[in-house]
Amino acid sequence: MSLFPPVPQVILTHLQEDSSFIVIGHKSPDGDCISSELGMEFLLKALGKQVLLANAGPFERQEIQSLRGRFADHIPEAYLAERPTVVVVDCSTSDRIGSLYEQVKDLHVIVIDHHASGTRWGQDLYIVPDSPSTTLLVQHLFETLQVEIPEEAAKRLFFGFATDTGFFRFLQVHQAEALDSVSRLVAKGVSPNQVYMQINGGKSLSFIKYLGILIDRAEPYLDGKVMVTYTWLKDKETFHCDKPSDLFYSQMLSIAGVQAVALFKEKEDGTVEAGLRASHDSTIDVGRIAASFGGGGHVHASGFTVKGDLFTIRDNFLRQVELLLKN
Repeated sequence: MSLFPPVPQVILTHLQEDSSFIVIGHKSPDGDCISSELGMEFLLKALGKQVLLANAGPFERQEIQSLRGRFADHIPEAYLAERPTVVVVDCSTSDRIGSLYEQVKDLHVIVIDHHASGTRWGQDLYIVPDSPSTTLLVQHLFETLQVEIPEEAAKRLFFGFATDTGFFRFLQVHQAEALDSVSRLVAKGVSPNQVYMQINGGKSLSFIKYLGILIDRAEPYLDGKVMVTYTWLKDKETFHCDKPSDLFYSQMLSIAGVQAVALFKEKEDGTVEAGLRASHDSTIDVGRIAASFGGGGHVHASGFTVKGDLFTIRDNFLRQVELLLKN
């Protein structure tokens, strides 16, 4: 059985016949999100469509900061008046597109994603939980529609796949077809070595020191099965860089016995943002937990944003993890 089920014909018809589009990804975007948006832009423009890229931001991750100018954080009324079709990528719940939701909620929405948890929305859905990245689903759209993938698009798609799989580390046996897909991207001129350095190189000393602080703040819970850390508003003034969350997750999950990791972040608007990760042999479904807080994601990676006291939210999270461990 193919890793990628057929794309619903209704989605293919919209992509082929509609004239204008808005492509949106989740707020606080990562590499897979941004690369999926850019990949969709390449595809739609190749089909002769008008395309507006939008993202509520913020663009905090170092590896994508240079792309901030490509994305609108507000959709012009004149463009909305054309009743464009909305393509939401890497985001299956409406709250995750932030303030853009109010602008597009009355338009026709297509969702393309690999996150299965959360309340689904949109009229047409292509959600494939077994796909290791959303960029592979965008690649599948290119190939289904028989549109040539230019080298620049191939680089973007590979970049998204590499970030979401920890550069192949998170792939499972049943996802072997993904390697066939990315090999076709490499054949277009993508250098895996260059992409690796783009993701992992060029870090500042402050970034690495920040990682050390997050590790120092980390606390074990539930007999060491869960590690929790925190970022505070003052950290931005101290380190002048984004939190090194991905490196922190990988370091904590390398500890013997750790099944899940949570990073709680204090936000300027009084909300708390939580990033959750689980090891691939864990019995803790962090996607299910995130959904209970109104967030989304999948079994191994998810997140949510809620108002409230950070430590109260942490304790509620730990209670849910404890229940899952008992069942």
